[in-house]
Amino acid sequence: MERKNPIAVTIVDRNYPPNKSVIAESASDLAKTFLNHNIEVSIVHTDGSYQGGGAEGDIHGRIHKVRSIYNGKNKFIRLFSSLIEGLLLINKSIKVSTGPIIVMCSPPLLIYWAARKLNKRNIPWIYWSMDLYPEAFVANRLTKEKNKIYQHFFKKIYQSAPSGLISLGAIQAKYLAQKYKKEIPTIIMPCGVLINKPLKVPENNTKPKWKTDDSKIYFGYIGNLGEAHSTDFLKNIIDNINPEKHQLILVVYGSKAQVVKDYIKNPPEGVILLDYVPRNDLNYIDVHLVSLKYSWINVCVPSKLVSAVHQKSLFLFYGDKNCDSWQDFKDAGWIIEPSENAESQTIEFLKYINKEEIEKKKNKILGFPENIESEIRQAHLNIVSMVKKLNE
Repeated sequence: MERKNPIAVTIVDRNYPPNKSVIAESASDLAKTFLNHNIEVSIVHTDGSYQGGGAEGDIHGRIHKVRSIYNGKNKFIRLFSSLIEGLLLINKSIKVSTGPIIVMCSPPLLIYWAARKLNKRNIPWIYWSMDLYPEAFVANRLTKEKNKIYQHFFKKIYQSAPSGLISLGAIQAKYLAQKYKKEIPTIIMPCGVLINKPLKVPENNTKPKWKTDDSKIYFGYIGNLGEAHSTDFLKNIIDNINPEKHQLILVVYGSKAQVVKDYIKNPPEGVILLDYVPRNDLNYIDVHLVSLKYSWINVCVPSKLVSAVHQKSLFLFYGDKNCDSWQDFKDAGWIIEPSENAESQTIEFLKYINKEEIEKKKNKILGFPENIESEIRQAHLNIVSMVKKLNE
């Protein structure tokens, strides 16, 4: 007997292409996979803009927009408007969906409205846990765990479990299972690799203009520099770069970007500040710089690290060993653990690193890019299966 209604899914998040956001691109990439498997896709997002950078993803699916409330930078106005936007997004997704709803992480507390409204209406939904809220507010020191308003949101979110979970890593997934106090069907899928938008091979292998000296080691910080990341780590690198041996490429946006831009108003020799580096050019950077503050473990997992390894580059990670970023990809990088001697660790690393060590480590991870892509493809197929099952 044939199914009367087509298999369908709805993806809801504040941003979607043409907004430039790695999360928006990830949603677009998954939407394309659904369409490839004859699953109807609806996308619910706002008409607001994203204050960031990156490439534009493709627009896939049937688009449903809601009005954006606020696009400014005042944190408290943003928080209040995000709460309203989240309600509008979930209400719209309820109206347009004919299958399960995939709920992402923006605006903050979008998950609160999903927990409040979807279970009550017996609508199956999947939590795609890019960033965790309300935990991010504590990590960002906007509030404390004992705050009664914070406790209200935390309680309401975790007393209503989703039908499925897409997590960025095993450690984050374990944390969420503990908070929900139940086993939830879970798919692990790191963020930072797009399988439906393969990289274009540059014609004639043309190098980017900034890659002028192959004898030097090229470091790069390419991406968001937000509350979860360390400006001190980046300053330590800037202060100790040896321009005779090193070159640092910076593309920074986000809440802390101006701190670094002000710090290098007159960029020292060996430091180049750019507006954008195409994903195709990431492999011209030898060592990508990534940081994650301790309070943000589980709350987010930096996509730039995953993208770097997928592009056959290595990374230097400033953070704690007990997080998904390090545990999943440590063979492709080095670590500086936050401590009182972090700067001296950085200085020692810059003295130690050379072309030979880079090639030695790269030879040990020759299959990493293909393995990561294979894992993402399998995760997409598992999500397709999950959605089909929730459509039954």
